[in-house]
Amino acid sequence: MAFNFQQYNTQYLLNISNNGAPINDAADKYGVKIVAAADVAAGETYWRVIGVHHLLPRENFSEHNVFLEVLDEQGVRIKKPQIWAGWTWEGRQPNQPANPVPLDKPDNEPIGNIPMFFGQIVSVWIDGDSPTAQDKSDRVEGLSTDHPDEPLPDGTVLNSVGHHSFYVVFQRTRKSAGPSSGIIQGRVEGGQGQIVRLLQNNTVVAEQTLNKTLQFQFDYLPFGVYRLEIVNTTVSQDNIKLDAANPVQTVNLVIPPPDNSAIYGQVQNGQGKILLLVKDNNIIARVTLPGSGQYRFDNLAAGNYALVVFETDVRQDNIALDGINTREVNLAVPPTPQTTKTINHYLLFGPPNSRGRQTTLLLAVDYILAFSVTVGFSVDEAKQARQVTIVGADISPADQQAIKDSGSQVEVINSDVYNIEATFKARVQSGQEFGS
Repeated sequence: MAFNFQQYNTQYLLNISNNGAPINDAADKYGVKIVAAADVAAGETYWRVIGVHHLLPRENFSEHNVFLEVLDEQGVRIKKPQIWAGWTWEGRQPNQPANPVPLDKPDNEPIGNIPMFFGQIVSVWIDGDSPTAQDKSDRVEGLSTDHPDEPLPDGTVLNSVGHHSFYVVFQRTRKSAGPSSGIIQGRVEGGQGQIVRLLQNNTVVAEQTLNKTLQFQFDYLPFGVYRLEIVNTTVSQDNIKLDAANPVQTVNLVIPPPDNSAIYGQVQNGQGKILLLVKDNNIIARVTLPGSGQYRFDNLAAGNYALVVFETDVRQDNIALDGINTREVNLAVPPTPQTTKTINHYLLFGPPNSRGRQTTLLLAVDYILAFSVTVGFSVDEAKQARQVTIVGADISPADQQAIKDSGSQVEVINSDVYNIEATFKARVQSGQEFGS
């Protein structure tokens, strides 16, 4: 094997002899953790992990293995009896074998290895002196080849995605009488990719980067009082006490989802209309649209939203936000359809019983016959005409404006009967039906 595994053995044994916690240089960057063996009684023998190392590029040369070493209580490689290692990976199905591996390699290389394949997240432990021994053993979890390339300064890539390796050293150990160290473990909801930091007396003790399991575990911690915090957040837990009565503490934390998303855009033809923001069938915000039709909703948490223009059929569903992103959503309200005018020209008189109505009608007879205009006394009927001629002073200004607002062209002949008579005669003579 290309790397000097013996130097790591020496380093790990010296550290353990000084009552240090196991060395794990793959914890922070690569998400590898050591899980202490459960239910080991004082005086009982078990397999303790004393070191985990992620191989450097010139140590690995594009391999993809978990290399293993087993040492006895004095730090000497165990050859007889032969030791077996157990292993598995996350999501392994019953029909996918993970047979125990014999640790029987020659002295010039680690005593055993387990190949890892892309997509696997592997765990390893020691079974004992047979494949079915089931000795009590620490476990190393989170071993994977799914890590970025690590090019050397000259551009050479010896550690690449799918080609990363680790070295794990187990030592047969007798559990001391009376615990003097403990475990802090737990889960951080919403914490994938975040760093969990452990402190004691404001000094950083250890850190772990959360993987997709969202779980963390700090082992072999001297008794005392600790603080957990999630880096770059306000989430923390103080006064976590480890002692003989409480050697294991479980702390579960929750990182609130961010609420910095926004939805913005423009609603065409939306002036004066109300735009509703909906989430889970509840209206959470509304805005009256200005003349530009532009809008913006800020400080939105992750989730699926909908926009609804009130009292219209216009809406947009499934607007996905993650609490950080922004989405531009533009809508259009169909323009109010123009009423189809069914009358070409309407001659509008005031109420039939108004003073002088018979006279004005008689004065208009030649005009009516000449141009076949429609004659009536209804403002609502007049709104159905493209052109409206109002005769006399009996149609109020408000009704005149309403006819104009309907899209009709409007003219008013409003003077004495002599002027009305002269106007109609002039139009008949000139052939001009509407307008001056």
